[in-house]
Amino acid sequence: MSLRFVIVDDDLVICRILQKIIEQNQLGTVVEQCNDGLKGERIIREYQPDIALVDLLLPGQDGVELIEKVSAAATNTSFIMVSQATSEQLITKAYEAGIEFFIHKPINVLETVSVINKVQEHRKLKQIMSLMHQTISQYPHVRPAVEEGPKNLQKTRIYKVFSDLGIIGEAGVKDIYRMVQLILKKGTESKSYQLCDIYQQMSEGMEQDAKAIEQRVRRATTKSLHNLANLGIDDYYNEIFQSHSSSLFDFKEVRQEMNFILGKSQYRGKINVKKFIEGLLFIAEV
Repeated sequence: MSLRFVIVDDDLVICRILQKIIEQNQLGTVVEQCNDGLKGERIIREYQPDIALVDLLLPGQDGVELIEKVSAAATNTSFIMVSQATSEQLITKAYEAGIEFFIHKPINVLETVSVINKVQEHRKLKQIMSLMHQTISQYPHVRPAVEEGPKNLQKTRIYKVFSDLGIIGEAGVKDIYRMVQLILKKGTESKSYQLCDIYQQMSEGMEQDAKAIEQRVRRATTKSLHNLANLGIDDYYNEIFQSHSSSLFDFKEVRQEMNFILGKSQYRGKINVKKFIEGLLFIAEV
């Protein structure tokens, strides 16, 4: 099915450029466009597009405020921010508001097509995950057989993330992978398990102290956060940073770790092991 777009930008030239890129590259259909933040909010609520391309600075209300309001209404629209802003603070606010990617002005065709394709892929993955969870919930007592092929694919995907985060050599990596496999094997729905139970089950199977396993997992997760924050400092638009900073961690904690590394704060970013595991589960299952 063709993607439906709404464009909200106060520059008519930008609107025309984006529409031309979308149509010429057969990315979908622009169902509406406007040049005002308040009107843009109404249009997005009315049309419920698949993707909304929203300028950061808009008359009426800015793009961040628009996205926060629409996202609060549980819309299924994916947001891409379009802006020439380079301020890390503004960009951070945009990600915290709910955008998935940034497109920078002046508009670059290759960047625009690449970003839209990434968002489309992410939407497909979420739909697949939703269908899988619906199916599992209908048959709670049925555990699908795990075939060797899919299992190897899952391992490849997860270890690719470990490599991206620079933690392959960490002792806790094997523990984290075992946790993911254990949860997948159980067929447990997302967020319905307790980490303490998983640690205890691993402890019994490995004949190791559950607390020691937890500490290794937390150390590896902390190292991941630190390495990812360094990536963001070196290049805020790094693909790995943009992909993992909000899927594996709370973005505000990544930002906090960046401030700590830069000496702007005495406090480090906090890890959320369950969110980290949930992100890996998502990657493993798609």
